[in-house]
Amino acid sequence: MSLFDRASLLDYPIYRLQGKRVFVRADLNDPADSEGNLTGDMRLRAVAPTLAYLCAARAKVILASHFGRPKNREANFSLKGVRKRLSEMLGFNINFIPECTGSELEEFVLNELKEGEILLIENLRFCPGETKNDMQYARFLASLGDIFVQEAFGACHREHASIASLPKLLPSFAGFLLEKEVIALSKILKSPKRPFLLILGGKKVSDKIKLINNMIEKVDCICIGGGMAFAFLRANGYDVGKSFVEESIDDVARQILYKAGEMGKKIVLPIDVLVAKDIISGSECRLVDAHRIPADWYGVDIGPKTLELFKEEILKAKTILWNGPMGVFEIPEFSWGSRAIALAVALSEAVSVCGGGDTSDVLRLTNMVNYFSHVSTGGGAALKFLEGENLPGIDVLPKVM
Repeated sequence: MSLFDRASLLDYPIYRLQGKRVFVRADLNDPADSEGNLTGDMRLRAVAPTLAYLCAARAKVILASHFGRPKNREANFSLKGVRKRLSEMLGFNINFIPECTGSELEEFVLNELKEGEILLIENLRFCPGETKNDMQYARFLASLGDIFVQEAFGACHREHASIASLPKLLPSFAGFLLEKEVIALSKILKSPKRPFLLILGGKKVSDKIKLINNMIEKVDCICIGGGMAFAFLRANGYDVGKSFVEESIDDVARQILYKAGEMGKKIVLPIDVLVAKDIISGSECRLVDAHRIPADWYGVDIGPKTLELFKEEILKAKTILWNGPMGVFEIPEFSWGSRAIALAVALSEAVSVCGGGDTSDVLRLTNMVNYFSHVSTGGGAALKFLEGENLPGIDVLPKVM
């Protein structure tokens, strides 16, 4: 059975693309500074092969994306910085219209955009109709294209106009990136090589409950770090000091530990942690055993003994899925555990998949992206997919037999 059952861009004859207006919905939401200049380009690089393919086929490409979460039309959420980096990456100039609706945009697309060119339109979220999933706005976007290509895997869990409604109005296909994402994540859900290790981190257990419940039957071992580890430590009777633990999460953590025990699944928790007086750079910090966290200190990272335990499981694994950093990695002094896990997984012989979001940022900052089998461009979307939920942006694409 195929791992991807939706219409693909490769299903559309390449000779028919010449002169066609192809509306590509991408996720170009890479990290940027306060002025909108990109500080990373992982998502741009991921969509570049599709754009290059369409341009080589002499299509007229209308490229659209969201960028951040603007409240109005703040200048730092403009796609101007994206246009500059993408032009450098592809090696040719990209047209840009600072509008995401209106007659100026329509006029350029219909009368000025040439074969083999790309027009990047302004941040879709500058138009209220995008996030409201407004059908009228979807119809306007549809009027710009002849066919639609879905490449915004990172936004496919959103019920937005360009994601869930626009594909209903045009012949629609999955781009190369979307197809790659679905196949990579489906493989570890349906046919992982064993042993299968799940490494979990991040702040909240509540963000990962559905993921744990969906994956616990599929994996052989779960290593838990990050802020969420302290909920499990407290559930085991440990005093975790001032470490972040959600209210009323103890019973949930106990249930997960009990379920894993009943199913014979191994859960590895930290045995030592880095603690700090405050969660700020320069704060006093020290390493302590997990059962000796001082009452007025915060847990901010895993310790070296814990790393060795996790590395034992990493070396045994044939498949590794990592979702969530091991500590407060945004602060350099508290990022050691996340960096060390990134290196350990990168050096392993396992099929290694990064679940996107903050974990992707860890790999970007450590230059480890190219050493993983697959690094998802979707944070929330990848999480929803791994939880077993349907994604509107994929479900709307036509199925193929």
